[in-house]
Amino acid sequence: MRLIPVFFIAVACLSMTQTSAAQIDCQVTVNMDMIQGSNKEQLQNFAQDIQTYINSNKWAGDDYDGDKIKCSLNIFFLSQTSENSYTASIFLGSQRPIYKDPSAKNTAMVRIVDDRWDFSYSKNQPIYRNEQQFDALTDFIDFYMYLVVGFDYDSYEAQGGTKYFTKCFTFANQAPTSAKGWDRNPSGYSRLTLIEEIMNPKYQPFREGFYLYHYKGLDRLAKNPAEAYANMVAVLKSIADQKKIGNPRALIFKNFFDAKYMELAEIFKNYESKSIYQLLVAVDPAHQTTYEEAVRQMK
Repeated sequence: MRLIPVFFIAVACLSMTQTSAAQIDCQVTVNMDMIQGSNKEQLQNFAQDIQTYINSNKWAGDDYDGDKIKCSLNIFFLSQTSENSYTASIFLGSQRPIYKDPSAKNTAMVRIVDDRWDFSYSKNQPIYRNEQQFDALTDFIDFYMYLVVGFDYDSYEAQGGTKYFTKCFTFANQAPTSAKGWDRNPSGYSRLTLIEEIMNPKYQPFREGFYLYHYKGLDRLAKNPAEAYANMVAVLKSIADQKKIGNPRALIFKNFFDAKYMELAEIFKNYESKSIYQLLVAVDPAHQTTYEEAVRQMK
């Protein structure tokens, strides 16, 4: 959600009647290797149907005034359980620009693997959006699109994505207890657990740090590196403190570092002290090898 001068907002508003109201630009790909050849024909339009559903719907509020959020959704069919019923896993990724640095690459926002999706799909049957009634296909997509928007807003304003995370929370709680993937999964990833953590007040410092890392860190790194580095280091120290008093395996931390570890390893190569990598290893031991390699490359 880029902050745009008033003049450009006015121009954009004039053109909105001629353009889509959607705020997400998602590329959807499908892998059907696990589906028998004769049944793949029933899924030949699936990727396009899901992509159209996402890109033609409006996900953010009327106050959204930025570029469309870029994301990718890779769907891997695992099995066909009946004529129109399937199980699948997905990889979801989203990104946003790093502002005030024209040469900068985008920054990864969401990186999630979810391998517990059961749903029904019929070829040539329209996919309708109805947030008031549970549907295993559309609720899954809606949950993740609102999650993407929520993290985008959180990166520009402290806890700015709350109303979108609240929608995710509603989806997770309206799902039947028998619906796969919407329950708690003590041995792995859970949509319900993730959104409960995001909405839990005890993780409020993390969400405030998410804003600090992006808006007062990455976005200022090119213009004011000393201030930007100080803010990003403060976020890492805050996460270290939160892990000491809370659940160090919380999904909210794991997902942050799964998205950011390569970026963190790279941007701190120009930092004043190699000791920052000791902190990174402490808060994110899962990516220790990447951080150790970055230390060896540090100036």
